[in-house]
Amino acid sequence: MKKINFSKIKTKFSQNKRLKHGGYASLLTIAFIAILLVINLLVEQFPVKFDFTKNKMFSLSEQTIEILNHLEQEITIYGLFETGKENEWVEQVIDKYQSKSKKISYKTVDPVRNPGFIKQYQSDGEEIPVGSLVVISQGKNKVINQYDMINYSFNQYNYSATAESLAIEKQITGAILYVTSDKNPVVYVLRGHDENNLDYEVTKQLKTENFEFIDLNFLNKDRVPEDADLLVINSPKRDLSPLEAEKIRDYLQNSGRAIFFMDLQANEFPNFQSLLGSFGVKTRRAVVVEGDDNYHAGNQVWLLPKMENHDITKPLISGDMQMLIPIAQVIEETELKKRTLELEPLLLSTEKSWGKIDLNSTVIEKEANDLSGPFKLAVAVTDQKEDEAEDSKLILISNSTFLSGELISQVPGNMNFVLNSFNWLCGRKDNLAIRPKSLSTPRLYISGFQAVLFSVIVVIIIPLLILGYGLAVWLRRRHL
Repeated sequence: MKKINFSKIKTKFSQNKRLKHGGYASLLTIAFIAILLVINLLVEQFPVKFDFTKNKMFSLSEQTIEILNHLEQEITIYGLFETGKENEWVEQVIDKYQSKSKKISYKTVDPVRNPGFIKQYQSDGEEIPVGSLVVISQGKNKVINQYDMINYSFNQYNYSATAESLAIEKQITGAILYVTSDKNPVVYVLRGHDENNLDYEVTKQLKTENFEFIDLNFLNKDRVPEDADLLVINSPKRDLSPLEAEKIRDYLQNSGRAIFFMDLQANEFPNFQSLLGSFGVKTRRAVVVEGDDNYHAGNQVWLLPKMENHDITKPLISGDMQMLIPIAQVIEETELKKRTLELEPLLLSTEKSWGKIDLNSTVIEKEANDLSGPFKLAVAVTDQKEDEAEDSKLILISNSTFLSGELISQVPGNMNFVLNSFNWLCGRKDNLAIRPKSLSTPRLYISGFQAVLFSVIVVIIIPLLILGYGLAVWLRRRHL
């Protein structure tokens, strides 16, 4: 048998440059794949994860984290799920609560096998559906209905519902605040002047944030009750009596809080004006018409207001949420006001706007007697106390129609503005930015120039770069 000369083969292999370069490339490829596999295994064991979604879909808000960092009570969350049918979305969110606080514990209870567990938390015989949560602490409990953890939009034409946003964090944090707080805000809603009812969705969201609502009629009350944290006046159709105005004024001057939704009316309301004037503001019977096409919704009296920087509006500005206010009237400052008053504009029209004085005019264009903008559409007033008493606060909004069902459901900024206003008036900063997280897929809008530019890059430049690189490699290897 002929003896194989391995040294000669080795010499030939080393001399074959093409084979050598190919071997190096193969070894580098194998090493690169091996490194990726090791990194992937290490990442799976690494507890820290990053959320790169635009609305932080898989993260807790800073407000929730702050609440959990200062949590002193033990909290138990029960998930009412049939065995093997747990809600992955809900449990992922609860896992994040547990990772931020050791005070949070989570247990699942099968309501089919343990029907008695649900009965002890039912109120007024109301059924608790499977998939709901029960949050418990120190003898207090709050049930989170599974249908309240997802917000739906309804199509009135085909009667279909579409999941619009997730409210899991909002509901759980609200429940934690409820079971750990000594007192929840009590809201009195003024009655007796043909006021509008607050929209159902608005009331529902406010109750989720633990506001309690009670009607107030001065026919059977001689003053605003002492337990009132907030007074709501929503689009009255008749004026206050002088005595009623004095009762509300006394309440506000003694660290009271109120929000006024005032629609344009055919008649003047002198007692309302006198009450508001005590706090440096008043309404003017003039319809705001917007002349800047970027700040109206196709109809010049359907306003897309500018937002001033304030605790109420900051979450809307950062979240790029626009508001829509139809048929607003003008808000003005009074000439004389107390030096302790601080007036902060919240919503404004632009300098191109004008106010129609003649409400019967059929001309939309600005006329000689019309007012010149910009105008305040919503304002926050703080009466600063020099002693240790809490400041008095009120918010005046020049319209209530923006609270209607369709606008509230279709324009997220409207709902968030109202919720933030209630929380700001009651001094609840924790709730200002805990809002449902949208499930909608954002659209990418590009200009005609950008479309041409991207086409040139994709169709011409990138192929030329690849062709040039390939040609360079071919020429280099040809001379090896």
